Amino acid sequence: GRVVRFGTTARHTIPYKVLKARGWKEVDDDSWDFFYADVGWIHENITYTTSNKGLTLEPHQRVNHFPNHVELTRKDLMAKNVKRAIKLAVKEGRDPSEFDFIPVTYTLPSEGNMLLREFKERGGTWIMKPIGRAQGKGIWIASKPSQIEQWMKERGMGKAENNVCYENFVAQRYLEDPYLVGGKKFDMRIYAVCLSYNPLRVYLYREGFARFTATRYSKEDFDNPMVHLTNHAIQKKDDAYDASVSDLKWSFPSLKRYMLTKHGPAATTECWAGIHNIITGSLKAVQGVMINDKHCFEMYGYDVMIDDDLKPWLIEVNASPSMSSDTQTDHDLKFGLLDDMLTLIDMTGSFRGQLPPRVGGFDLVYDGEP
Repeated sequence: GRVVRFGTTARHTIPYKVLKARGWKEVDDDSWDFFYADVGWIHENITYTTSNKGLTLEPHQRVNHFPNHVELTRKDLMAKNVKRAIKLAVKEGRDPSEFDFIPVTYTLPSEGNMLLREFKERGGTWIMKPIGRAQGKGIWIASKPSQIEQWMKERGMGKAENNVCYENFVAQRYLEDPYLVGGKKFDMRIYAVCLSYNPLRVYLYREGFARFTATRYSKEDFDNPMVHLTNHAIQKKDDAYDASVSDLKWSFPSLKRYMLTKHGPAATTECWAGIHNIITGSLKAVQGVMINDKHCFEMYGYDVMIDDDLKPWLIEVNASPSMSSDTQTDHDLKFGLLDDMLTLIDMTGSFRGQLPPRVGGFDLVYDGEP
């Protein structure tokens, strides 16, 4: 068969190494079959406005992002889409519980008063996250309604005449009873590929990792983000952190073994089934709004946390999960993940229209009829 030609915005990266290792040919013009792009490139080149047609893609050309992936990957839009899916299920008499996987979320400033009402009635702790910023930047934790009132006042939120557009935030009910391993909190990074939204076709990668906080968890310690945020970029700043410490990341088999020993097969299986449901449920929730361009597919990095009752919760979805590595294990995982992803998109047409149940480390978890 013909050699696959590729273009990319990501040289000197693991994805680039993988593309070269497959023997695909790099081109600098528009003659590519596959383009590995960052989201910025997609927004500039693949547009759907009448004034700007962007690139016209040939039938065989593929790119690695959907143009409006923000419906899933921006914290406020994802919450809105999941809430809408719940309402629709209730209205149609279907069980809405398949969408019951995000902590209660409010978007600020527009839902500030609703947030304060719930906070005052039900208490709890809320984690405040700026929309559209990754890596744990700008996050803070509110344990008293007065903190939010003060913060909103400082930002002039809620006053119509003061429409200085501050960055929007989401406030999310904080998981106060997270599942702990050795007293430490963790989140899970799970990889999924959506080949198409209509019909919905989803593969889930078997390997991934749990990221632990460097410090033991205590509810009282709210001013220390190290205790709460398992984000790698934040952890690196912690004195207790050492990049070579393998304790900060566990593979899924290690985590599963730990859970099996502690809780037995039934509870463990149910927990992992819940994780599968988060992946398919979140994609179903955005299926109706996603522009289903047949040239596009996308790999998402899901961040999931588990509570003390072994219920998994979706924290956020990333359209550009980190593909850099600081350990050999990490490098090998990402190399294998990308290599399998490139097999999965079947640039050479060897699947002949039949989706295989397994491709490398990927399992087919949803194959919706059109």
